[in-house]
Amino acid sequence: MIYFSTGQAAKKLGLTVRTLRYYDQIGLLHPSSKAENGKRSYSETDLVTLEKITLLKNLAVPLRDIELILHQVSIDELLAIHQQKLQQKASEIQRALEHTHTLRNSIKIEGELNWKQLLPLVHNQPTTQSSWTDLLSLSIEESEILQRDMPKLENESADKWISIIKRIQLCLKHQRSPQSEDGQLIAADILLLSSELFGPHTDLEKAFWDVRKSPEASSSLNLYPIDSQVLQFIEEAIIFYEQHIKE
Repeated sequence: MIYFSTGQAAKKLGLTVRTLRYYDQIGLLHPSSKAENGKRSYSETDLVTLEKITLLKNLAVPLRDIELILHQVSIDELLAIHQQKLQQKASEIQRALEHTHTLRNSIKIEGELNWKQLLPLVHNQPTTQSSWTDLLSLSIEESEILQRDMPKLENESADKWISIIKRIQLCLKHQRSPQSEDGQLIAADILLLSSELFGPHTDLEKAFWDVRKSPEASSSLNLYPIDSQVLQFIEEAIIFYEQHIKE
């Protein structure tokens, strides 16, 4: 059988010599061999036990409970617990990333952080299927499509829509009408994005824009509010485009 000194075992597992000595002191793990001069030697079995202890510590299990668990939980069960913990951390990181995207995209739209509009989006629970279903009288399948595909500030995919909003804001600033060349290019891009987003589901596309035109409906579904002038520009630009350009 291969044995490792305290220093070798500590280096192999990324622990400190002091930690191994402490485990020995409290009775959590005694080395398989201890010479009269106090030199400790750890077996390969000891190293496996140390790996279990490290996993449990990473799961925030108190040392006083680890010894009890060691004799009841297999390596596979330990890994399953560890996997669950990692998935939980991954979910927390994903939520943090989404909040960060929301903040950055809000700055792109507003030019600064609008806390009054942002705080409800960050603190509220995610939109539920029942909200879309109840508000728009949609089927569960249609509600799932809207919930999955609609542009959200927390997603990187919202960049194209944010770009359109910024272009509309420039048109409004320079008094360019929805019927202008710039306005009609915007209308064409909106229709293209909508087609990519909703595909053949034209009824869902209409339902989505109906919600976006209503501040109350948008708020109830926890959607970032869009300025009424921007929405009016979109509506007029698309109407003109469909009546003239597409012909």
